[in-house]
Amino acid sequence: MKNKRKLAILALVAVPSLIYTAPTTSASAADITGHVKTAYIYNNTYYYNYNVANVDRLISNINDTTASFQTNLEAAIKAYNELTETEKQYVTNYSTLSNHQQTRVAYRKLAAQIDEKLASVEPTSVNYYQNVIETKDWYNTLNAAQKTFVSAESQKILTSYITPNTSVDKVINKIQLLNSSRITFHQDVADARAELNALRRFTYVYLPAGIEKTLLDAEQLVAKDKAAAKDVENAIAALSPKTSTAQDVQAAKTAFEALTPVQQQLVPNVWTLVDFVNGKYDLPTKGNGTKTPILSDTAAIPGKITAMTKNKNTYTAKINVADTENNTERFVLTTKSNMTVIIPPLGTLLNEDTGVMEIKITKSSNRITFQATLNKKPVEFEANMEIIIDNLSQNASIVRTYDSGKQVPADYTVEGSRHFIQTNTPGSFQINY
Repeated sequence: MKNKRKLAILALVAVPSLIYTAPTTSASAADITGHVKTAYIYNNTYYYNYNVANVDRLISNINDTTASFQTNLEAAIKAYNELTETEKQYVTNYSTLSNHQQTRVAYRKLAAQIDEKLASVEPTSVNYYQNVIETKDWYNTLNAAQKTFVSAESQKILTSYITPNTSVDKVINKIQLLNSSRITFHQDVADARAELNALRRFTYVYLPAGIEKTLLDAEQLVAKDKAAAKDVENAIAALSPKTSTAQDVQAAKTAFEALTPVQQQLVPNVWTLVDFVNGKYDLPTKGNGTKTPILSDTAAIPGKITAMTKNKNTYTAKINVADTENNTERFVLTTKSNMTVIIPPLGTLLNEDTGVMEIKITKSSNRITFQATLNKKPVEFEANMEIIIDNLSQNASIVRTYDSGKQVPADYTVEGSRHFIQTNTPGSFQINY
């Protein structure tokens, strides 16, 4: 009997144990801390101490949508950290505590973004009120727990009543001073719109007739500027050291130079174009670097008179365009219909391509259609091409016509019975007798 009792005691001591503090209603905190007993597993029954049970309860009380989230989370973390390593193994919902800690990290990042947005506009700026309103709208989408992570200074601003630091007169004056040629035009338009929106969120605003239309027209110009700049941006982005030629670079450069200063500042990759223009890359030659243009054996000879080929009432001629061709002499092309076409030297040709230029001129009744293309694209010269028409009355006048039906006076001179039409691009002309 004595031996059996010893074995029972040894069995109790040999099982895994957990240090715990047994609470009493009458003991002081010092008594509880100093009164340590062993928790154990006996007959498949688990005995947990008060510290572990308290941490389980504190974790269960955490709600990540309420204003007490931070306070409850800190209390649970503090209680958990005070457990012994053995006690920590018996906390049943530690994963929940870990998840809440990750949530706290996300809430802090969100709050930092709101603080940064609110601080991004100075209180003296005309856009300050609008920025506060936008930030307040964002702040109001947060739950109570998320709001507690926003700084106290930001919360004070976002929960207070503010008014725009502008006036109707200031807005009207700002709109009237909008100037599309100023470098700051786009920012001026944005500021005017922001001020007007700020006033309208605060009170009813009446603008004199035409003022808001001026702002709308300015906003349309901004949209057009952005579209034009985007086209050039895309053209620059398409440039490649391996496939782009000097002609491609020149086309992008010409497109950029055609933009207004306001539009040019909207092209973000202009320095890429500068690199190409300055010869940073060893580009292929014309075409793809290896292609030789196919020229015509019957092309007009520069500096000499060439009879154009007739087909019904249309006359045609060909001109070879290549680095090997004479680019200092003009071409004289004649017809049997009292018309002569003068093509200036190829050195004045603005098209950067090579190949065969096709010249066509058709006279039907009192209408003349003049076509000049290189690789199916209309040509353009720095100097004027000339169409000489013989045997016309000195009183005859010539107008240039467009596909839309619009007519404008043509650029021409008269010498006796001859009319000289000057143009640096192809076109259609009508003779009025």
